Amino acid sequence: MLQAGLTYLGTQTQGYTLRARLTKFLLLMVIMSPSVYAELVEVTGKATIVNGNIDKAREDAINQALNYASLKAGVNFSSQQQITQGTLTQDTFMMQRMGAANNIELVSEIISDNRIEVVLSLNIDDTSAAAQCAEQSLKAAIMVPQVEIADRAQLRTGQLNGFSQALTQQLGVQINKQSQYSFARIHADERIDKTNELVNFNGYRIPSWLGEITDSQYILQSEVTDMSTEPFTSSLFGLIDHTPLRQFSYKLTLYHGISGEVVWADEFATNAPWEFERQDAVMPNSQRFWGSSYGQAITLQLQQGIMQLDNQLNCRPLLGQIIARQGDRIIINLGRKNGVKMGDKFQIVLQKNIPDRLNSMRAIATQSRAKVMIEQVSEDIATAVLENIDSSENIQVYDIAIKL
Repeated sequence: MLQAGLTYLGTQTQGYTLRARLTKFLLLMVIMSPSVYAELVEVTGKATIVNGNIDKAREDAINQALNYASLKAGVNFSSQQQITQGTLTQDTFMMQRMGAANNIELVSEIISDNRIEVVLSLNIDDTSAAAQCAEQSLKAAIMVPQVEIADRAQLRTGQLNGFSQALTQQLGVQINKQSQYSFARIHADERIDKTNELVNFNGYRIPSWLGEITDSQYILQSEVTDMSTEPFTSSLFGLIDHTPLRQFSYKLTLYHGISGEVVWADEFATNAPWEFERQDAVMPNSQRFWGSSYGQAITLQLQQGIMQLDNQLNCRPLLGQIIARQGDRIIINLGRKNGVKMGDKFQIVLQKNIPDRLNSMRAIATQSRAKVMIEQVSEDIATAVLENIDSSENIQVYDIAIKL
């Protein structure tokens, strides 16, 4: 385990000495594999100074910059804070990555118009993800239904009508921008009840049915568990209003589109100043909302979730399905969007659905000798030719295709 300090290079600030402050930051690096090359990453963090608390704003800005570093360079940070008599005396970060940061430098700090901006520079030794698993060469289609809100009464602050749809759109957009191993099929107006994984539709589990009708390999269900806002307060007989903090906690659950099983779940949380007036009606699909401190904090947490999602998808083979067959030709539900190209070869795996003790259909698979070569590709599907017709007599719709 290596240790490295956060180095001060220079700053523009108003009446505050950074050198003493920065000695409180310690980064602990865990090297998981040998380095291959060094990568210089520069990231910016911004935060609003709430009620004149520059120290807290600086911490938030540095945290945001480190989070952006994790998104850009695959570094995972966790924070441990030590409070002594109400004062932050140490802030320790844990960084896990296949590689390590040799040096982390605070390049600059600027305070302007009640906002603080910091720039960090990280020199990171990188290595290939292949050390842990074979890197996925295809992208999975993920159905993104409407985000659930656990307590819709919390939407009254800001009168956030249509927030579920706006957040769903933002999640899908961020998946398409950030994810290396998936793309989103956004269904912002379609809701899935939280108990649907236990409910059948025509004998099939709901995630499997949704994956089938949308040609998606996964279904990503999202739920906002907390959007509570601290009470609005004021001073000087109500002449000065103080900006309250608002929470944002959400949960992601990833279902497999064939088996209907939960393959990954995680929760994420943050908070940020709610900079709007008490009676403001805020449009959740507006730049005013997403450009605010709260909107930016939400976006950052969505990006963190997508990074964790990618970590799961990278080590999982992408399973396509046969959706049509005629003679020695088949059509699979993977296309150009998924990264399929003409000439690609796929192994066919036979699938059979059998009922379990609750009469839910469960998929089982058996290996076959049949292989196919892609001869035509469109955006969402591909046509392939069976190479050995003798070993492919039992191949039928719903069987699985895995890229070789």
